[in-house]
Amino acid sequence: MISPSRLVVLVALGIACGSSDDDQPAADGDTGTSPGGESTMGDGGTSAGSSTGVADSTGVADSPGTSTEDTTSTADTDTGTDTGGEPTWPQACADIYDPAIVPTFELTFSDSEWEGLQADCEQGLQSYRPVEFTYGLETVTAMARLKGNWSYSCDKYQFVISFNEQDPDGRFHGLRKIMLDAPWYDRTLLHERIAFPLFEALGLPYSCVNNARVVVNGSYYGLYGNVERIDQEYLERNFEEPEGNLYQGGSELKTNELENDTTRRDALFAASTVEEIDALMDLDQAVAEWAAEAMLPAMDNYWAGVEINYYLYDHPSRGFVYLPYDLDISFGDAAYGDGSLVWPDALWSDPITYEHPGWLKEPLLQLVLADPTWCARFVEELVVARAAYSPAAMADQVAQWADQIAADVEDDPHRQFSTADHDAAIDQLEAFFADRADVVDAWLAAGDHCPAEW
Repeated sequence: MISPSRLVVLVALGIACGSSDDDQPAADGDTGTSPGGESTMGDGGTSAGSSTGVADSTGVADSPGTSTEDTTSTADTDTGTDTGGEPTWPQACADIYDPAIVPTFELTFSDSEWEGLQADCEQGLQSYRPVEFTYGLETVTAMARLKGNWSYSCDKYQFVISFNEQDPDGRFHGLRKIMLDAPWYDRTLLHERIAFPLFEALGLPYSCVNNARVVVNGSYYGLYGNVERIDQEYLERNFEEPEGNLYQGGSELKTNELENDTTRRDALFAASTVEEIDALMDLDQAVAEWAAEAMLPAMDNYWAGVEINYYLYDHPSRGFVYLPYDLDISFGDAAYGDGSLVWPDALWSDPITYEHPGWLKEPLLQLVLADPTWCARFVEELVVARAAYSPAAMADQVAQWADQIAADVEDDPHRQFSTADHDAAIDQLEAFFADRADVVDAWLAAGDHCPAEW
């Protein structure tokens, strides 16, 4: 049986109990039944409505920063509490992620620390260095380091600002860290800002995100994606039970480090049957998260086989859940410096069989989708994701946010693309949504995708 919270999402999207309506393509395989029994998705992002840039049941996106809550409570979006004063989940994003603003963060380094940061970039190091951090009238002492793997560049630094390196209890607006992304291949600077609301609309965990201006030592340095980091505060915002183990890339323990008990994670990775996986994981949530990644598509993430760009959370009541992370290569417009596409096959990527060319599908995902019943559940969740994926609403949101950041992109002295390149990428992104929806519609209509064969 589909859980009540999942049913709320289905109803909000105009899909009844796993069956598609007349306007949506039908899933193949058996639908309407959860093979593992009733899922307990009562927390962790189960608001039933739509988020900025993602369609509600009428296909019209809500206004920026708003969300239609489920039928059990009416959330106060400023406090994360319902009208009776009880917390609801997910709780509201920190104010610095308000989509209606482009906050300005000022970083003031000493000459020696700035020179050290420049040396760090040349040597590929990510060492924290003291910095004075200013936002509006607030100034605090913090630490800053460079960030990025494949997106690492010394032409435009990307930053992690930490408020808890010296004081473990240090927080800024409730956050221990601020993450500032400007990958060279995202010429829109909007990929993550458009991708994460799909997960929110589907009742899945998500990161808060907007854009932010960065000033370094008094001079405008550049425009960034301001993306919520996955850490303890993220768990507390997304889940009613945030005390479990959090693993980056499924391997690096990020919470409860002193106990260092990875027994359940080890058992999950040693599982050789779907039954063993289902006993340890919220498998309904997993296939829903994978289907959302497939819908975007998220070309550099777990669904595509990339074993570093995801988090696993061992929820105390539900078992392991997947957390979307690092979605800056979602969609099909990521480009090299010469304008050629990084993933030209993004548009046509098969929702089940696609693999990142440098990786292989993860064994757990292969086991699950090779099972006829769970593969059918994946297709069912893809139908739900497709219903939430409104090309018109998403294109409108891109246009709105492109207008919001246009002057800051134009003035960015470290941008790694021309204004013309940025404008062309915006146009390409707006067009991509409808093309991807058509591909997925045709795929669903074709049917006969299950069980997956590897």
